[in-house]
Amino acid sequence: MNFCVFIMLGLSTFFKASPSDAILGEYWAEDKTGKIEIIKCGHKYCGRLIWKDRNRKDTKNPDKAKRDRSIVGIQFLNDFVYDADDNIWDGGTVYSIDNGKTYKGKLWLEDNGQTLKMRGFIGFSLIGKTAAFKRIN
Repeated sequence: MNFCVFIMLGLSTFFKASPSDAILGEYWAEDKTGKIEIIKCGHKYCGRLIWKDRNRKDTKNPDKAKRDRSIVGIQFLNDFVYDADDNIWDGGTVYSIDNGKTYKGKLWLEDNGQTLKMRGFIGFSLIGKTAAFKRIN
């Protein structure tokens, strides 16, 4: 029996989650009117809207064929890659459901991983908007 416990402890250390996976999980929007989920998409990270207090259609989407779809379920964060040097997820895009535009983006964690910050911007990150999400434990 002790041997099995030893093996399990060893395997759990070996398969310990990568720092890049720290972002995975569900988060509340700042005003708790929506819930998002960060998941792995291959070797990259993406996010989707999983709940909204007032569901509506994606009417601002530039693709007319997508304007009748529900916003719940939309993957609005795409292609983020973990940058270990800066401890951020970078190089991805953020689709704004509010205006139908897609922006460059970056993500990072604060408050010991309890707050996800998302910044969408055009060109340089100095010109953009940051949103915060609280982890759902």
